[in-house]
Order: sequence, then C-alpha cells, then structure tokens
Amino acid sequence: MTLDDVSGLANIDASNMLGQMAALPDQLLASLSSEVNVDKGSRKLCLCGLGGSAMGADVLCDHLEATTDAIVSVVRDVRLPGWVDEETLTILLSYSGNTRETLAMYADAQRHGSRIAVVTSGGRLMQLSEENGDSIVRVPPGLQPRAALGHLLGSAAVVLEDAGVAPVATELRRMVPSLREEVRSCSALIPTEDNPAKTIAKSITGTLPFIYSSRSVRSAGRRWQTQINENSKMLCLYGELPEADHNQIVGWVDGPKDGKNRPVFLRASSDRGMMADIVKATISIFEDFRLDPLVVDLEGETSLESVMRGIVLGDHVSFYLAMLQGIDPTPVSSISELKKRLG
Repeated sequence: MTLDDVSGLANIDASNMLGQMAALPDQLLASLSSEVNVDKGSRKLCLCGLGGSAMGADVLCDHLEATTDAIVSVVRDVRLPGWVDEETLTILLSYSGNTRETLAMYADAQRHGSRIAVVTSGGRLMQLSEENGDSIVRVPPGLQPRAALGHLLGSAAVVLEDAGVAPVATELRRMVPSLREEVRSCSALIPTEDNPAKTIAKSITGTLPFIYSSRSVRSAGRRWQTQINENSKMLCLYGELPEADHNQIVGWVDGPKDGKNRPVFLRASSDRGMMADIVKATISIFEDFRLDPLVVDLEGETSLESVMRGIVLGDHVSFYLAMLQGIDPTPVSSISELKKRLG
C-alpha cells in the first residue's frame, strides 16, 4: 500500500475516519461557542469518562494542574474519590450517553451531593441530567467517540470557563489556526517526503511502539497510544518522563533487544529547564545504546498548544498505520463485544 494513493486510502477508509480526524479544529471552534450556565466558585474538579470520551478531560486536567490552584482529577472508574462533595464540580463526559461506567459515576456524584455538568450527545445520561436539572452541553451525534474530541474538549472547556475556573476556552480558540495548519501538513494530499504523519507511520509500522513524553504533554502521549490501539489495531504502550527513567529504561538498556520494539519520544518545545534536560539526556542514552529512538518534535508556545498539535499529528499517524496494513480504522469489534457481555 502506498500512502500517496489518495483514492486507495479512501477505499480502505470506508467510514471516512480521516475526514473526522481532520475536522478537529472545526469541531473545537464550533463547540467553543456553546452556551452553558454553571455555578461559580468550585475549586475542586472531578472530570469523569472512559475511552475516547475522557481524552478531553486528560487535556484539561494537565493544563489546569499547571496553571491554576484548582484541585483536579480525571476519574476512569465506576465510583468517585472520597473527597468529592457539594463544593466539587463534577463534569461527566460520555459521547454516547450510555457508557455504563460513566452512568455509575453520575449516580455516585449525586450521592456525594456534587455540582454536576454533563457533556454528551444523548442517551441515558442526557435523560437523567434533564430530569435532575443539571448543566448540559449537547454535542452532535453520529461519530466514534475518539473522533469527537474537538466537540467534547471544547464543550468541557466552556463549562470550566463559565464556572470561573480558567480561561481555557479562550486559549483553545486562539490555537485553532495553528491546528488547521497542522492538519494541512498531514493531509493525504501531501506526499510522504513532505508529510510528517506519513513519515512517522512508515518508520514504526511492524513494531511495538512505546510512546514517551514529559508529564506536561502526557495527554498527547496517551492519545498517541490509544489512537494507535484503536485506529491501527496495534499494541502500543506509553511511558511518562521522568518516571520511566526510574524503571522502564532498565528494560530497554539492560534487557534483551529483539528489534521489534520502537521507542518514540514526543519532545515538546514548551518544555523548559530541568524537564528539557531530562528529555534530552534520556534520548541520548537511547541513542548511545543503539535503541533507534524516533524523536518527534511538538511545536507550541505553551504546553497546551504542544499537546493539541501533538494530538493532531498522532491521530494522523494512527490513520496511516492502519492504511499500511490495509485496515479500516473505524470498527472496534472487541470493544463492542465487551460492551455486549456487560449488558
């Protein structure tokens, strides 16, 4: 399969996952115009969701931890932490509105007496929220949750800004032009030699990629992992620096080398000081021990911009990895089977 055969790619991509991913900047801009009325004053934030629906929560949590004094946590579970109370703003993100675990967390938020805001396209979560008078942002239906990140992220950002937590919606709005440029650079119309996403995909196809990044852009690293898992139907793992330097590095350097694993470092231009030194030193060790690290530079004036541009790039990498295998990226039959078994 050649990645520059645009019509061939379209034949494999039956559900137009590429088009859905490329729409992220437009989704983001549209959702940032949403209107919501949320009580002000919460400095304790609990962001809840599973899978692709929770990705926007990761982005927001990492940004808020670094830029505000709010206590914020992302919960992927069936119950909430014990610290959630009536002073907590709990934001539940479920694209379908029918995710069992998220519905369980909604019920737990009610038991805790928490303030509740919901981001969803419908389903049982929408019904319960309407009955209980919660703040609701409704997003357009009909997409895979992982392809609705712009809608989910932008809507949750609007909730946070309206609640007086941080002007994150305003910050995201300013990034839309640079995200559109990132999408253009990864377009199927751009030949492989000039296309960073196609080049990266070709370099890691047939391997088990391990994605590494600094903590400040870890949500981009997680997104690379999950998109390669779901779109490319490949195993892919993620590690965070500096933590991985105190355990995983031993397996790489001191363990057996079979050439099947490929370290990929997301190096953010927004990293400074000690963290930038840690990333540089780690990459140098991987290079000196001939572990063939792939270094991907994430541009951006802030960590949030580096994350968002990294997400756009990683989404396209996962798409082209699927194309190299001749796989339609949209179906996720194993997840559907698990949901069926859970009833």
